[in-house]
Parts: sequence; structure tokens; C-alpha cells
Amino acid sequence: MERQIQRVGMFFLLSFVVLSGAAGYWQAWRGPALAVAPGNPRVLEAERRAQRGPILDRAGRPLVQSEDGRRTTATPITAHVTGYFSYRYGRTGIERANNEVLSGREGVPPLARLLRDLSGAPRRGGTVQLTIDSQLQAVADRALGDVRGAVVVIDVRTGAVLVALSKPYFDTARVDELWPGLSQNEARPLYNRVSQGLYVPGSTFKLVTAAAALDTGLLRPSTQVSDPTGETVIDGFRITDAERPPRPTFDFAHALAWSSNVVFAQVGVQLGEERLRDYAGRFGMGRQIPFELETSPTSVSRTAPMSRILLASTAFGQGELLMSPLQMALVGAAIARDGDVPRPFVVQEVRRPSGAVLARTQPATLGRATTPGTAAQLREMMALAVEEGFGRAAAVPGVRVGGKTGTAQSVPGLPDHSWFVGIAPVERPRLAIVVLKEFSGWGAEEAAPVARQVLERALQAVP
Repeated sequence: MERQIQRVGMFFLLSFVVLSGAAGYWQAWRGPALAVAPGNPRVLEAERRAQRGPILDRAGRPLVQSEDGRRTTATPITAHVTGYFSYRYGRTGIERANNEVLSGREGVPPLARLLRDLSGAPRRGGTVQLTIDSQLQAVADRALGDVRGAVVVIDVRTGAVLVALSKPYFDTARVDELWPGLSQNEARPLYNRVSQGLYVPGSTFKLVTAAAALDTGLLRPSTQVSDPTGETVIDGFRITDAERPPRPTFDFAHALAWSSNVVFAQVGVQLGEERLRDYAGRFGMGRQIPFELETSPTSVSRTAPMSRILLASTAFGQGELLMSPLQMALVGAAIARDGDVPRPFVVQEVRRPSGAVLARTQPATLGRATTPGTAAQLREMMALAVEEGFGRAAAVPGVRVGGKTGTAQSVPGLPDHSWFVGIAPVERPRLAIVVLKEFSGWGAEEAAPVARQVLERALQAVP
């Protein structure tokens, strides 16, 4: 009998040890993770009760707010910047990057958080104010028209992104309802073309090739070059100009203005792969751009070493190049600010629910791409391209605009992509702009006029 009692006692003792261990594991070890797990019904209920904070544009105009537990949007044109918030499909854009502040989990003083938790009051999120100018964004939207593409405008003095338009866009407040159509649409409306889109940059890349040639002393803007027939052959590969230059011999500055593929192919071969890759890397190419929004790493060439044919093709903007509009905007911005590459940012300020400033973005640099002297030469060459070359349609009355058009191969059988990279005013640049129109044809006819319309308004709005 005594033995049976000992066995029963031992059973209960072991059961107590196991239950205590399990309770300790789930409460002390796994408890914190479960407390914030998305699948936890209490977490979901707390999220639904929370008053998620607003997202504002640079002037304080609301872009996204919370009403009756739902996110509402003032306009869909900033969808790829603000992103969407969904209990089912997650978060993107600023809704993702600044989720902790917007949700009220971060930026609340400890005492206020304790009193809130004790009272059972719902969380109130902080405010995120962006650098985006929603009125300029609307101008860019109208100028771009009903096509797929992107427009980027950067304040070159700080790196603040004023316009980040990606088309087509979508209604962030209706993501749950529209998800099947959005996720399966071949136009990819959920895809942020500004920072995630990768395209062959066409002749806009000639800015990088020119920067390398000038900075290394290989050429000067006044160096005489030749393109008498509008074509050349490198190792059996025929390279032609989109349009033959009006003179057989001219200086290097006009080679950029008239976008001579022949000259830039020859310059690329003279530079060599190492120097061309080096200068592309100085502008930030070949890696992911540090940015608050989702980005795709750009690429100069996946083939190494490059053949002479690939090197020549890369130098005039074809080959295996893959660039985002944001990356090409940084090329323009670096040239505008004496060769220094700004770190782009889209969050201007983050505030607590009380209104007190929690964080303010400070301008920063990603490094130096060229010397100030080379950048000054490039600015004048870009101005020549607008005054005498293919960029004439980007000219703004009373302002010297610098720019470079691009027409890049797309999918076989479809029209080329249209590009324009520009800066203004040339003497003391404030703005860099990039326009990309997918499958639209010649950059001089399609992208440059869009840049002019946006620059006209932006130069008035940004002193």
C-alpha cells in the first residue's frame, strides 16, 4: 500500500514539474513572441482598435488617415510611396517602413504607454511626414499620361524626393477587395517602378561613360571626335546611331548632345571594363540603394569579363545594363551637386502622437562620383544637349535646363522605352528629374516633353 502511495505521489510530482516547465516556457520564453504574433487573436483585436497614425505630404496635406478602423487615402497617385496596410496581405511602402510609429508601438514615452495599457485605451499612432509634394505628383501624373512608367524629382541640395510617381497605381484603401485583380494584372500595378523597376537605360547611361572619360583625363569636352557614317564595326558587330550627327567631325560635348552611339562605343573600349565599372559603382550602380522604400539592386553587367562588343554596347547604354529610375535620378543629382551622390530619402519627419518630433531626416551622401570640375563640364554638356541636341523638348523658357534623352530596347517586337534625365537650373541646380515611359518610342519625343511640364511647375514650387 505504501508503495502505491509513493508511486501516485511521484506521478503527481512529475506532472507538476512538467506543467510548471511548460508554463514557464510559454510564459517566460515564448510569451513575448506570442504577444506580438500576427496570428494571435488578441494582437489582431488590438490592431483593429488602434488608431493608426496619418501619413502627410511635405506641406502637411493628408495622404493616408484612419477612419473607423480603416485606412483611407486622399489620392491613389502616391500609392507606391505610402504603400498599403492590410490585415490579410501585410504592408508595403511607408506603411511597412514606419509601421512601429504609425501603429503606436514606438515613439510613445514609457509612462504614457503604461497608463494606456492599464486603462485599456486603444493605441494611437504617430505621424509620418514625407518629402513628397502631392501637387507636383499630380502634375507629373497628368504629364505622363495614360502609360506605364515613372517620374522622379529630387531636391539635389538635400536628396529629398519630391516626386515618386509609378504608373499604373492603385487604391490602397481597397487592396483587400481588389487583390485578385491587382496581383494578377499583367501591368503590375503593385510594382513600384520608381525604385524596383529595372530597365535598360539607353543613352542616359552616356552620362556615366562621359563622366569616366572626363574624370580620368581620357577626353575633354573640346576633344575632336569623328562619326562620318553613323556606324562602326567592333569585332564584327555593327553599331549604328539612332540619328546620324549633322557633321562628320565635332567635339565630345556635341557627341553627347547628338547622342553618338559610334563615339561612345569607341570611348567605352578605350576606357576599358575596369574603369567603366568603377565609375558606374561610384554613382551607386551595381548594388541596392539605401532608401526607405523597397528597392531592386541595379546591374552594369552580369558577364565578367566583358567582351569588347559588350563593353562598347554598355558604354552607349545597351548591353546588360539594368537601372531603376531612382538610380538614374541619382546620376543627375550627383552631376548637379559637383559630383557628390546624395542619399535619397522620402521621410521628412516622424512625430509622436503628442506632436513632438521623434526624428527628422538629415541630408547625407553616398560618396563622390566625380571631381567638381568634371561635374561642371557635364552640366554644360547636358545644357548643350537641350539647347542644340535631342533634348530640346525639355527646354523651359527663361531657365537653362540640362538633360540627356534615352531610347532603350525593350521586349522584342514592342516599342522602345523612352527616358530623360535632367537638371535645372544649370548654373545653380536645385532639381534633378527622370522620366521613364515604357514602350513609348523615342525619348526626345516622349520623355523630354514630360520633363519640361514637371520642371516648369517644380521650379516655381521649390525655391
